[in-house]
Amino acid sequence: MENVGEFVVNHWILSSSFVVLAYLVMSDSLNRKLSGIIPVGTAQAIQIVNQQKGLFLDIREPSEFAKEHIADSVSLPLSKLAEDSSLKDASQPIILICASGQRSRAAAKQLHGKGFSDVYVLSGGLNTWKEAKLPLFS
Repeated sequence: MENVGEFVVNHWILSSSFVVLAYLVMSDSLNRKLSGIIPVGTAQAIQIVNQQKGLFLDIREPSEFAKEHIADSVSLPLSKLAEDSSLKDASQPIILICASGQRSRAAAKQLHGKGFSDVYVLSGGLNTWKEAKLPLFS
């Protein structure tokens, strides 16, 4: 332990690389915890809907939703989420779905700001649902 300072000075590139990589790894997990975004897989999402009376909220555009969607999912495009007031129960678990999981993160932040506590993001979005060979409806 007494030679740590000497090591850092002699191997400053290695030390600084370690610090940067540690920051990148930790910042992602800290950001998820602070933002309230909870990523879930397909099995966990189904479990939340079945056991906790959760809601699949599809935030894709209506044309995307019309092509294919998860059974009993509700369509509410991300562009209309801010002014929408149809979601009333802030304690009901909500699983957000988009095509790949990127738009869902923005929607989760909006819902969290509106006071919704149980907001989940389907990791990988509808693409993950398709890869798991789960049913879709059109």
